[in-house]
Amino acid sequence: DGGLSWSSATNGMSDTGSGNAPFITKIGKSAQRPDDVFAVGASGVWYSTDFGGSWNLATINTGSWGGLSSFHDVRISPADPDVVWAGARMDGTGDILVSSDGGVTFDASTVYSDVTMGRISGLATDPFNANTAYVMFSYAERPKILKTTDLGVTWNDISGFGTGSVSTN
Repeated sequence: DGGLSWSSATNGMSDTGSGNAPFITKIGKSAQRPDDVFAVGASGVWYSTDFGGSWNLATINTGSWGGLSSFHDVRISPADPDVVWAGARMDGTGDILVSSDGGVTFDASTVYSDVTMGRISGLATDPFNANTAYVMFSYAERPKILKTTDLGVTWNDISGFGTGSVSTN
């Protein structure tokens, strides 16, 4: 109704509120499935197939999810809405996760091992290749953008830092 009336869109979410979930500003959605939306919570990734009318939880192992923070993000591949990426870190305390079943289950991707990374500053997906995603970082003298073309099995530093302190790009 053009914003004249509002209703809660957290029906079924059990881990929202103070200390449980960040202020929900990172909503993942799909142009191919406009009623599908995704959000992050303390226990994992919440997904709705009815535009937030009700929610289901894809529980993530605590070791893979890391401590909940505003760094958590979720993105849906525009090339294939069944491919969903989520996470906040890429190191020993958290993983970048990928789902190939529309966000029902998630698997940890491989951790980039050339240097220790940490919290991410963003996630992006390729508009044409569902297997390709990008993870951005904001650390001095470390890679800024990692790219995978195989659903997170391998990652490459496309920013040119590698193990050095200066970019070769």
